[in-house]
Amino acid sequence: MNPASGNLPLQLSMQRRQVRAGRVPQVCVMRLQHGRVWVTQEGRTEDYWLEPGASMVLLPGALVVIEADHLSALRIEPVALQTARAWLRLCGAGLRGLGAALCGNVRRDASALLSGGEGR
Repeated sequence: MNPASGNLPLQLSMQRRQVRAGRVPQVCVMRLQHGRVWVTQEGRTEDYWLEPGASMVLLPGALVVIEADHLSALRIEPVALQTARAWLRLCGAGLRGLGAALCGNVRRDASALLSGGEGR
């Protein structure tokens, strides 16, 4: 597997215990058509098991390793640039909102500790 060469979309058929590794040059979606695969990607804290019909986003430039649990087929295709930008904006907005909520709780809890009572 070497989608970094620009050969996208890429259709892969994998035998049991076969391992493929590579990098994608842009944001891509990997969809499992049949079988079961284990996937890990550089920069992510978790590994994933994909079942038929499942998909995941592959980040550009990060090494991805795929191992087939049994005979499997999957497709890797680029995400439209507009879709990728919208997805990244949505993720950023979600993280900012989560951060603001967490910081608000920290301030309120700290205030309660310092005043010896309930936070404001």
